[in-house]
Amino acid sequence: MDDVPVATRAIDLFDASALCLAPPPGKMAGIFGENACSLALRALTGPLLAGESVVAVDGGNRFDPYDISRTASALGGDARAALSRIHLSRAFTCHQLERLLSERLAPELSRRRSRTALVLGLHESFRDADVPYKEACALFRKSVSALKKISASGMRIVLAGHPAAGDRAGFFMHLAREARPMLLVRREGKTWGGTLWLDGKRAPIPLRAGA
Repeated sequence: MDDVPVATRAIDLFDASALCLAPPPGKMAGIFGENACSLALRALTGPLLAGESVVAVDGGNRFDPYDISRTASALGGDARAALSRIHLSRAFTCHQLERLLSERLAPELSRRRSRTALVLGLHESFRDADVPYKEACALFRKSVSALKKISASGMRIVLAGHPAAGDRAGFFMHLAREARPMLLVRREGKTWGGTLWLDGKRAPIPLRAGA
């Protein structure tokens, strides 16, 4: 990985997250860290207001419609119209999530005439201690493989979720290695910071006041 900064101008996390909405074919974009799911939903509000349809899969109970409605109102748009263009499916177990991603996501993107899929809490779903680790690994591999296949077909896959620690942190680490572009968000006291991986390079993000 090239660690040369690619940007020195001050941007905010909203701008940075918007840069993660267009991964190249075969790649998945990632927005990870505290408040990452909220950032992803806020970033997608612009495309929703512009008339785009988005298919969302929530594997970590992270979807909050108010993130979209508040952002739409702040942008002077129709919050109800924006919300009507995001089509949500929820998974409550890693088995349900794998089936959604492997069997239903591609047909749903086609049915909704959407080119963008948002997957919330992907790695979080595979931390269930009731699922044996070997089984969780197999389901995780199938899920990621399905997403990469969908991405290779020209669809945009955007992942968002909290970083993970502990004995199953490897699921998150795998996604962090795979996702490009990727924004990693962190809290720095009372402010926010982050690092953006874009075009194979890493750029620390200086924040504007009030970002």
